[in-house]
Amino acid sequence: MPTTRQLPLFPLHTVLFPGLPLPVHVFEERYKRMVKRCLEEDRALGIVLIRSGSDVGAPAVPFDVGTLARIVRVDHRDDGSFNLAIVGERRFRIQALVDGEPYAVGDVEVLDEEVPDVSDRLVAEVRARFQEYAQTLRRLAQRQAGTIRVPDGALELSYVVAANVQITRQEQQALLEAPSAKRLQQESALLRRELAMIQQLGAVTARRVLAPSELSLN
Repeated sequence: MPTTRQLPLFPLHTVLFPGLPLPVHVFEERYKRMVKRCLEEDRALGIVLIRSGSDVGAPAVPFDVGTLARIVRVDHRDDGSFNLAIVGERRFRIQALVDGEPYAVGDVEVLDEEVPDVSDRLVAEVRARFQEYAQTLRRLAQRQAGTIRVPDGALELSYVVAANVQITRQEQQALLEAPSAKRLQQESALLRRELAMIQQLGAVTARRVLAPSELSLN
């Protein structure tokens, strides 16, 4: 029977995937208090995509599935805010929201990270399409190609692709929620779609899409 645990939640307009880093700027007092408690008690926090509402002010409504995150660095700023470097660990599902804190807290079930039961052919196909996708964007945006390091393992690959393909947050959330085998199958189709779009729309779209992340895969 699945067990639950209480977890402080940080709703954001972004999706964090296991094994991937995320910079976060913290300036609201409630979240500064949450981070301080996590550091003092060596606790993880939960990053969840906002379904409705804002990450500032009134409480936001999150999606049910998010990612446990560990704080690996804190940089304090002169204005009292601070920047966090966090890294995703495992997925979780919110079972219920808990009252009593100025920030969101949930009873969550940590989800198993099963090794995808997929063929070597599918893994190789996703790796090849992702490399082609990243290299095509860099070429059209006139960026130096560099070396793209892509994981060999199917689970790690599925998360790297999900985090770096320039799709909507809702599509990323769907990939986070999907079982690992289904995630890779969906990514194969997504990469095929995105490559076709890039080839049709060319360098203008590539420059617009590449700019926010520079497709940094390291």
